[in-house]
Amino acid sequence: MKKNFVKSLILVSIITVVSSIGGCSNSSTNTSSTASKEPVTITFPNFFTGTNVGAPAFQKKLAAFNAKYGSEIKVEIEDIPSDDAYVNKIKLLMTSGQTPDIINGKQGLYDLAVKSGIAVDLTPYIDADKDWKASMTDEALAARTVNGKLYSIPDSVDVVGYFYNKDMFEKAGITPAKTWDEWFSNCDKLKSKGFTPLAMMTGENSWTTNLILASLIGTSGDAGNKFMNTMHPKNYNTPEVIDSLKQIQKMLQNYTTSDAIGAKYADAANSFTSEKAAIIANGPWMISDFSNKEKSTAGFDKKVGCAAYPKSGLITSFREGYLICSKDKAHQDAAAKFIKFLTDNTSQQTDLEMLSQLPISKNVKISDDFKNANPVLSDLVNANFDSKVRYQSLDTINYANVTSAFSNLYSQLAANKITPEEMAKSLSDIAAKNAD
Repeated sequence: MKKNFVKSLILVSIITVVSSIGGCSNSSTNTSSTASKEPVTITFPNFFTGTNVGAPAFQKKLAAFNAKYGSEIKVEIEDIPSDDAYVNKIKLLMTSGQTPDIINGKQGLYDLAVKSGIAVDLTPYIDADKDWKASMTDEALAARTVNGKLYSIPDSVDVVGYFYNKDMFEKAGITPAKTWDEWFSNCDKLKSKGFTPLAMMTGENSWTTNLILASLIGTSGDAGNKFMNTMHPKNYNTPEVIDSLKQIQKMLQNYTTSDAIGAKYADAANSFTSEKAAIIANGPWMISDFSNKEKSTAGFDKKVGCAAYPKSGLITSFREGYLICSKDKAHQDAAAKFIKFLTDNTSQQTDLEMLSQLPISKNVKISDDFKNANPVLSDLVNANFDSKVRYQSLDTINYANVTSAFSNLYSQLAANKITPEEMAKSLSDIAAKNAD
């Protein structure tokens, strides 16, 4: 009887252990199943809020994302009311080791995140998604790649061509120049009809004049294009730069307004919008001025066209875009889905239509209604898609002291007090004062 009791006790113990193991297994499975259904929360401080022009477009994208992924991904938004406040906040979070899952790389944050090792390589994500990759261009991805690693996805491209007065061009019998020889021929034909060809300036940062200089250098060949895509050049004593300065000297002396020497941006802009000059080099932010009755003559917006520079050149700068700084793969995967939503073809089309922000993708469809309502911007979009030569602006690549020097040097160049060769040497001497 004792033997049977022991057997029964052992059997009960075995059943208890097995039940216990089974119970643990079921509990674990249920817990895992429950956890998998909980959304991953990703953090994204956001400056597209309040009166920021990008706020309505961002809210539209966020609502669409939440509708599609809300059950699996929760985007925790912290609204920060200004660009400067945003940059300062992200820097503080970086320093404290609390960098959000996603940041915008604006105003140096991209460089800080990459150099500090916080930024995640996005190459695997973009390579695994052919549709997303197709919404970018090779140039856009290359602009945000360091040592073979893609650290951010740009959301737009800043493109600068030039605006021209279509009425003046028609009366002069000309169309936008395909070569620089044709550019000067157009200037001569405009002058022959009594029009001042160019709205240039040498005051402040010589903005409109330097856009033309950048385009002369950037379209002059491989060496010039490399120069205009190199940060902080120190040697301006090159054939490409010197020859381009000769062309600028000719323009300042023969084809611009009488007040161009010493003129500020507002002066050059007014020369174009008041129809005192036929051409101004500038970016899409100026387009709204053409229909502003306080800045332009009535109906002026209907007279403006936009074109690439000769040799199909455009000053092009891809924005820093979005970086992932998550510490674990689950959050990185979730953040990648959100960034795709902010940068794909649909999102780029939203930004074009709501913000007049140029798309990177050639697959963005532009409706006829949009083209009719925004003819100047449509011209720039088409020029961007067709452009074959791209380069940075001098404001972007130059040291600050070099940019400041142009104003005085241009004045001397226009007055024949210095030669293009001497100006190039002066620029080189000023650049050499900087220690990298």
